[in-house]
Amino acid sequence: MCISSRILNGKTRYFSTLRNLYPENKCVLTIPVSCLSHRHLPILLSRATVSGLLLKLPLVHSALRSLSLGPIPSLSISFLVLLRRFAYMTLDNYSFNIAISAAARLPSVVVGSQFHALSLKLSLASDTFVLNALINMYSSCNYPTAARLVLDSAPQGASDVVSWNTIIAGYLRGGMPSNALQCFHQMTKEQVRLDEVTLLNVLVACARTGTMKFGRLCHALVVLNGFEINCYIGSSLVSMYAKCGLVEDARRVFNGIPERNVVCWTSMIAGYTQSGRFKEAVELFRDMQIAGVKADDATIATVVSSCGQMGALDLGRYLHAFCDGHGLGKELSVKNSLIDMYSKCGDIKKACQIFCGLTKRDVFTWTVMIMGFAMNGLCVEALDLFAQMEGEGEVMPNEVIFLGVLTACSHGGLVEQGYHHFHRMSNVYNLAPRIEHYGCMVDLLGRAKLLAEAEQFIKDMHIAPDVVVWRSLLFACRASGQVGLAEYAAERIEQLEPKEHGGHVLLSNVYATTSRWVDVNKVRTGMGNSRMSQIAQVIVDFLEVAVSCVVFLKGFYPPRAFERRRYMNVVVQKSVHPQLAGYIHSATSGLLPFIQKGLVERVLVIFYDKAHVPVEKFVFRLEVNQCYGSKIEEANLEFALRAFLIKLTVAEPLTRPLPSDGSWEVTAYFRSLPPDGEKEAQLWIPTDTKQWMQPPQITPIKSMSCDPLKMQLYLEQPSPTEPKDPPN
Repeated sequence: MCISSRILNGKTRYFSTLRNLYPENKCVLTIPVSCLSHRHLPILLSRATVSGLLLKLPLVHSALRSLSLGPIPSLSISFLVLLRRFAYMTLDNYSFNIAISAAARLPSVVVGSQFHALSLKLSLASDTFVLNALINMYSSCNYPTAARLVLDSAPQGASDVVSWNTIIAGYLRGGMPSNALQCFHQMTKEQVRLDEVTLLNVLVACARTGTMKFGRLCHALVVLNGFEINCYIGSSLVSMYAKCGLVEDARRVFNGIPERNVVCWTSMIAGYTQSGRFKEAVELFRDMQIAGVKADDATIATVVSSCGQMGALDLGRYLHAFCDGHGLGKELSVKNSLIDMYSKCGDIKKACQIFCGLTKRDVFTWTVMIMGFAMNGLCVEALDLFAQMEGEGEVMPNEVIFLGVLTACSHGGLVEQGYHHFHRMSNVYNLAPRIEHYGCMVDLLGRAKLLAEAEQFIKDMHIAPDVVVWRSLLFACRASGQVGLAEYAAERIEQLEPKEHGGHVLLSNVYATTSRWVDVNKVRTGMGNSRMSQIAQVIVDFLEVAVSCVVFLKGFYPPRAFERRRYMNVVVQKSVHPQLAGYIHSATSGLLPFIQKGLVERVLVIFYDKAHVPVEKFVFRLEVNQCYGSKIEEANLEFALRAFLIKLTVAEPLTRPLPSDGSWEVTAYFRSLPPDGEKEAQLWIPTDTKQWMQPPQITPIKSMSCDPLKMQLYLEQPSPTEPKDPPN
């Protein structure tokens, strides 16, 4: 008898003895079965079946569970097949659940689909345990569509919240976050009760798609369902808000997390980094150290990336030393971030030293090093490194690596090499060039002053050129002085981005290069008019909201005529009565052409008594800078106007009670009337022309000075003294 047979006989006799001593112990079978291989299982099962040891399902479940969680999950599948072959057992739903879960761990969709067919044959596929196992198996094998079909074909009542969570997680694993949100929408329609896992997965989907609507809904559901904003939900909310561009909301959530772990801190630091607020990311990292939270490799990689974007070489060196002193930086992601940081900060020698010291490199490692050479003007070294990567064959080039290669060719003026690598993308590596690659080629041809070739290259593009492509061509026209092509490129830029003026600035520089000063003035005048249109629209929108707030403040109408809304991140009262809202909108929007021309001096909200005598005036004095020439930062203007709204909402103590049966209106005063706008000017007639009255009592409320607008808000009230008689 061979040694293997003697071992098997010994295990079988040992197992039989244990089974006789402990007939009710379910763990007895687990010990020998989990230690056997595929070739031992049939012999053990045949012998155990004769002795009647495997006829109880709890023992089978214990053995299957032990095998499925072991290092070789396929043993549980083999065990289940042999049970049917040698023991002639009828398996239940729990056995199928374990076997299908083992197929998911392999992962093997072939084995899993065979058990799916067998479960349908035995009418077990509608069982909730088996259903969830099948959904998880197809999702783990990257077949989310098949998993969804299993869920949709299940009878009513068979699925539960675990089924939906598995589907959503499968969509996320398969890179389909939009499908995950659609699945969540369907889940809410069918009124499936949500749990924390559901909301965590949906928040991840919102972060990947940048869908702020669903993200805010999930945040509300967290609060409404009474879920605690712990470190898991909190970090997901922080990540979602940050990736949706709402960094301030992300910070508010972060501040509200009671116990913040390293994941929460890293999520907030990454949010600042992704939003371009690198200084705040570094400051938050310092706060993290003060709080005594130990950083991990993900944290260090994020902060080092911020240092590279800021060009903070000294701080980057400190973080490098911090990694060495705390046993961090062993992960490849940290090494890649250090290479990128040193390259962007100009210390390419240190970046090369880290790169050469790596025993393992991924595609990102090669990318950052190639881009580092290109950014530092070492174009030949970048191409040599790319050739070395191809020669080693460990990493397949992707689109980002080719972007670095083309950038190196562009900076070095290597036209032939640029064409060579551009065509190799599709011909050798089957990679479709993206708009960024086309932009690099246009920039390369423009730097080489091959403008006719660049124009033809744009016409032959398989995708529509974007602003970057046309801007590269327009920038090249400046050096060559080709005005016609520059005008053509500027027109395309204006069509794609009508509100931006980068194309007009470049076109103006082309005109200046060719000494066409009349055209320079035309372009800059047009830019100024466009800027004034933007400013005027912001002012008009603000006045509409401000007038509505004033009317609500005076209590002229019942509160139900207004509703709370948020404007410029301030809670305001907006009229919902059709006639009232229509009047306010018409009165303020009619001022738009006059504000654009700088003609409006004051906008007043005047309240009258029963005799139509003014009793109170809210005055907005405007001064628009017509010569404002730099780019308008609309966010700065809105920030200043926001202060007006905040002050206006608390200005009620400064006002006086209104008499009953009064009225009100919106009135505008002009600095001068346009010669051809007399009909328009008649829409606004000053109502207070009684120059014989005493000077009014003026109460300042708020003032601002923010280019290109200066504005004052004050309250005019009649003087407490009696007015004099009018002069004869």
